[in-house]
Amino acid sequence: MEKIKSFIKKPIALGIAGLVLGLIIGLVVLGWGLWPLQWLDAGPDDLQIDYQRDYLCMTIDSYIRNQDNELVQLRWQGLGEKGHDLLETLTPAVCRFSSGKEIKAFGEIVTIQAVPQAEGTQSSEVPVTTAEGVTPEVVAQLPTEQPKEGGFSIIPLVILMALTLIVGGVFVFLMVKKGKSAGGNQPKIKKSRPDSRQAAVKTAQEPEAFTRKEPPLSQFMTTYRQNDDLYDDSFSIDSINGEFLGECGVGIAETIGVGEPKKVTALEVWLFDKNDIQTVTKVLMSEHANNDPAIRQRLLSKGEPIVVEPGMRFVMETASLQLEAKIVDMVYARGPLPENSYFSRLTLEISVWAK
Repeated sequence: MEKIKSFIKKPIALGIAGLVLGLIIGLVVLGWGLWPLQWLDAGPDDLQIDYQRDYLCMTIDSYIRNQDNELVQLRWQGLGEKGHDLLETLTPAVCRFSSGKEIKAFGEIVTIQAVPQAEGTQSSEVPVTTAEGVTPEVVAQLPTEQPKEGGFSIIPLVILMALTLIVGGVFVFLMVKKGKSAGGNQPKIKKSRPDSRQAAVKTAQEPEAFTRKEPPLSQFMTTYRQNDDLYDDSFSIDSINGEFLGECGVGIAETIGVGEPKKVTALEVWLFDKNDIQTVTKVLMSEHANNDPAIRQRLLSKGEPIVVEPGMRFVMETASLQLEAKIVDMVYARGPLPENSYFSRLTLEISVWAK
């Protein structure tokens, strides 16, 4: 208590305390609690490629049922420049169609574009490119892409900074006023000396895994994405003094199917300790790999297999190191292969401590 009172009497200390409190109230309470940042009006072209394929398949299915040319052009424009490349990757199996006629017919419709009129010419003199079965009148009614509204506004940021300064200033003023009103010398409080004969009380120890409070020696974040056929991340583990202690990493362990890109159904996480003769390895496998006896048997020879789930954690230990990994994000790819058989994206957070 005595230290707190002496700290309050210093103007610089009061200013720092007011600034910190103002930042906490302004950023945490107001910025994250009352007025959090929100993302609005995200378009289909901002989605992950797997969800863009689903969006395009639903657009084709809607056109087959409704035959609404205006609506299909409006939805097609939402994909932007990615639309044509995405359309070429679609197959009947991806969209669950009985044949490829629907995709082919849709491709003919979306390529219809009205040629802009030249200045000073009549509309009857401008040629129009059409597909089979579509008249120029239908093409003329197709909507043009409207500019997106939005943008960053600095007004909320200015309001937030002003409120932060006001709250900090009020806090400093109140603390200074309180310190002056107290006045005089404060009585000294006699500090009691701890009794050396008091016995220490031991509490029950919690499991070391997932409960370590000290900061790790090293911490890494790694992400596998489909199309990264050469994915193999490795990281050096060093002590606080810069001494080399070991290495850890993540790489591709097993693939399924044929063709490019690789369909990765399992990844391996490994930990090397310079003080241990054995490298510890665990294999992160998909649900399909876990249910396939042949694949699971091959993975057993590479390390301990684990079925991947979002948010799961696991621990790996060697003679002098302990590694804790967390599945931050995991998405299965969609395609002609069995469901949940290979990964589209998988992100791990790896932390390493000295034992």
